[in-house]
Amino acid sequence: SLVGSFLTLLITLILSFPVAVAAGVFLEELAPKNKFTEFLEVNINNLAAVPSIIFGLLGLAIFLNIMHLPRSAPIVGGMVLALMTLPTIIIATRSSLKSVPPSIREAAIGLGATRFQSVVDHVLPLAIPGIMTGTIIGMSRALGESAPLLMIGMVAFIVDVPTTFLDSSTALPVQIYLWKSTAARGFVELTAAGVIVLLVFLILMNGLAVFIRQKFEKKW
Repeated sequence: SLVGSFLTLLITLILSFPVAVAAGVFLEELAPKNKFTEFLEVNINNLAAVPSIIFGLLGLAIFLNIMHLPRSAPIVGGMVLALMTLPTIIIATRSSLKSVPPSIREAAIGLGATRFQSVVDHVLPLAIPGIMTGTIIGMSRALGESAPLLMIGMVAFIVDVPTTFLDSSTALPVQIYLWKSTAARGFVELTAAGVIVLLVFLILMNGLAVFIRQKFEKKW
């Protein structure tokens, strides 16, 4: 389950981070302000509040029933959690870009840079610490989710350690759920140990987010 969680989160990061950052930069810096972009912004904010089990149902319908991807595989779990994490990273990206003073943009454009160059070369590097903080917090939330993974079949008893993204696997929250629902007394200690491991991961990820914010945050 530990390896399954790692592979699932790796897929989540690979899929969600570049798409969410690109979407946040486009909506905040490059997109024209019209009815369509306002519609997108409202829907992104709404998606951030959608219960996680809805994303699990979406993954069950699209990734398993339509695309016929392997059930309970890290690639499917990562895709579902990426959908859930996207709004969080987009909102964090836009907030970080807003915190960069307008004078940075004006100075770059005044020296002959295009709007795109000013954003990519000057504004985005200054917003990266805030973006990374939001990304780590979004990933730590995804690490503790079990409802969407239950919907895509990552609740099965898996004996072998997964070696690829297509192997059947489970995740730490689901493994804890399985142990807790078992009547045998011997699984009480396993449940407690699994909770401790999950808590350690969450504390480390949130601590890393705090460290990045304090280390690289700029005061304007």
